[in-house]
Amino acid sequence: MKVQNLNNSSLKTRKLIKDTFIQMVSEKNKMSKITVSELVQRANISRATFYSHFDDIYSVMEEFEEELIGNFFTNAKLLATDNYEKFFDEIFSFLKQNDENYKMMSRSDDVLFSAKRLAFLAKNKFFEIINKSTKIKNRDYIELDISIFFDGILLEYVKYLRGTSSTTPNELHDFSLKWYKRFIKERCG
Repeated sequence: MKVQNLNNSSLKTRKLIKDTFIQMVSEKNKMSKITVSELVQRANISRATFYSHFDDIYSVMEEFEEELIGNFFTNAKLLATDNYEKFFDEIFSFLKQNDENYKMMSRSDDVLFSAKRLAFLAKNKFFEIINKSTKIKNRDYIELDISIFFDGILLEYVKYLRGTSSTTPNELHDFSLKWYKRFIKERCG
């Protein structure tokens, strides 16, 4: 982050830059097609203002991504939970709250990196919850099982965002809870 003194004006400018950037990513379908010149013109700010806040276009995306992911993984309820239902509830609550942002970002392939990071972090937290369970007896291929599940959910969610799947986040949430119950039943036997 370039600007050291984040007063209200600076915060508003950064938000304007990020909002403009996301709209442009949505329209152009690729972050590499966005130029600083075009962004500052659209946001009605000077180049100097842009560069006082960000190094380049990629740093805007990085901050936006960090903000979304950071908000999710600083969620005290999620971090403290050892309960799988609360874990899935928090994940899907977060996705629903950020639905519009993710829909705009999903039009670009650049969002896949963010989505993969989110899935990776969720997988690790879920694996942590599972590892604490003393009920689990069968641990064969457990990491692979969890990885395939989360990667599948990620793929379906991205398809939903892009409008190529009729599966909704609510259905993904319900499926996740049912999958977990089957997973535990198989692993505890």
